[in-house]
Amino acid sequence: MNIEELNERVREKLDEIRRYLEQDLPDIIGKEAVKHFKESFANEGFTDETTTKWKDVKRRDPSSKWYGFAPDNKARFSTTRAVDKILTGDSKELQNSITYTKKTARVSVYTDKVYAAVHQFGLGAKIFGKKAFTMTARPFMGKSKKLEENIRAKIKRDLDRILFNR
Repeated sequence: MNIEELNERVREKLDEIRRYLEQDLPDIIGKEAVKHFKESFANEGFTDETTTKWKDVKRRDPSSKWYGFAPDNKARFSTTRAVDKILTGDSKELQNSITYTKKTARVSVYTDKVYAAVHQFGLGAKIFGKKAFTMTARPFMGKSKKLEENIRAKIKRDLDRILFNR
């Protein structure tokens, strides 16, 4: 290979890396983050280095007046609600609302549900719009070493493929 061929080969690799960084990487980061944050609901806790479990809910405590509480059920009780996962409900609305958008050199992961912050940070709310209380914080999104490791591994794999045809 002569110097001109080498120069062209390096230019091609740089173009491929640039395309990867601008087009592919934002989607990889966004999809990995959404997957990771949705796993919080399955794990009933947030994973940074390890999973920190959420505080249990009263509807799963047999000694609580909220045991088995089901607001959509006429009897207000359901044996399945007594064992259902935390923050899921029938629709999984909050979990399914996590998405991402990408812009040049930036990925934003978010939920458009106005009540998400109440659960994430443990803010004030009202029971049936009446009695005020403070919700227990149950973070499902945030900075995560495990997520960063997963993204780094994918970047390394992809750059190895681009640079060394592995």
